[in-house]
Amino acid sequence: MTKIIGQTKNPISVTVKYLNHSTKDMKLKFLGTGGGRYVTGLQSRKTGGIIVQTEETQIHVDPGPGALHHCHKELENPLDTEAEIVSHGHPDHYTDAEPIIGMMTQASDKPGALFAPESVLQGYGEVEKAVSDYHQELCMKVEEMKDGSKHSFKDIEIESQEMNHGDPKTQGFTLQTKNKKIGFWTDTQYSEELTNLYNDCDTLIIYCGRPKNAGLRGHTSLDQIPKITEQTEVENIIITHFGQKFLNTNMDKQEKWLKEKVDAQVTFAEDGMTYPGNRSLGDF
Repeated sequence: MTKIIGQTKNPISVTVKYLNHSTKDMKLKFLGTGGGRYVTGLQSRKTGGIIVQTEETQIHVDPGPGALHHCHKELENPLDTEAEIVSHGHPDHYTDAEPIIGMMTQASDKPGALFAPESVLQGYGEVEKAVSDYHQELCMKVEEMKDGSKHSFKDIEIESQEMNHGDPKTQGFTLQTKNKKIGFWTDTQYSEELTNLYNDCDTLIIYCGRPKNAGLRGHTSLDQIPKITEQTEVENIIITHFGQKFLNTNMDKQEKWLKEKVDAQVTFAEDGMTYPGNRSLGDF
């Protein structure tokens, strides 16, 4: 279809194509697998976040620097994106949230939805507001994620919990459809009490900024992942959001060590990776 963009005297006409969500696939597209200020600055890994595609919708999780560019470069139909989830108010998670909202609500005909914690929507303590009132007002739906909150969008149910990170309102969450459940263990210091939310997940995405034996307050390191998998009994884990210290190690050795320590299937995410490839989520 063709949509007229803007109210100027010379509006821009663009052709918009839409995904046919008639398949029963639910896929993840990694527009970036890096995290932290050094990786963000060096772009040693991209920082564009993760796309979640279900039978009915397309959601952008943590649209950091480069998200808008890479969604147009990597996705067949970037204008199918209808919602954003921003886990917390640090730049590697939110910088492209406003441009993506503009894409959803102005360059496309999507009403747009934003799910984010208080720190992103209003600011909290030293963490300043990340998404302007103007951009929030462009969205049909804006909902605050907080400890124990539940949200719905199209065929996805979202459940959230507060994590232990520099932004005290950081949220980890699960996304559930009628058939499958994916967990997002976002930036956090490990705590056993955080694992309960993910107990029945089919796949758990773990933001792991630090390599083995190099823990840092407020972050998850590789040597803590065996405890997470043991407590959640999850069958598939995807490691992502690598920090520069992690990238400077022998990644193959880190991956081999983890595979020897856990029963779960382990995937170290790569920029541009689609998971689970050309299979349906039922194959996870």
